[in-house]
Amino acid sequence: MLKKATSQNLISGLLPHVIPGGVVSLQYADDTILFLENSVHKARNFKWLLSCFENMSGMKINFHKSDLMTINVDYAVANEFAQIFCCKKGSFPIKYLGVPPHYDKLKREYLQPIIDRIIKGISGWLGRYLTYKGKIILLCACVISIPAYLMSVIKFPKWTINAINSQMAHFFWGDL
Repeated sequence: MLKKATSQNLISGLLPHVIPGGVVSLQYADDTILFLENSVHKARNFKWLLSCFENMSGMKINFHKSDLMTINVDYAVANEFAQIFCCKKGSFPIKYLGVPPHYDKLKREYLQPIIDRIIKGISGWLGRYLTYKGKIILLCACVISIPAYLMSVIKFPKWTINAINSQMAHFFWGDL
């Protein structure tokens, strides 16, 4: 649908000199990032396309959970875009799955919330009432799933891995 709209010049994405029509969208699982050139007219077309998608698919886009990110766009135009898409304006750096996408090593301040989330999750568990197998299942199903995706994309520093292992070991062996 987006490709057809791009070919009809209803919308256009970023880098049209590199990719015909430009990059219009990136998707992962149920998350989508849409790119649009600085044109109010094409923004209205884009919104119309999204409404068509909702009507054809039966799915609903929750614009209230969406953020509009602009780069080198006048404040008034950015407000108009936000009004067209019925969403709030966001700011950089953005976060995806709790961590900002980054091309270099992530700083401690970005990874610490993951450790904190693990600690918070484990602290509510009563390990002394679980068997060893029960503890292993709980750790594998809950704790390991928190950083698993990020670890497949980002190389975690040793201190992060040690902190996660330490919390898991404390839960596993702490209530002897």
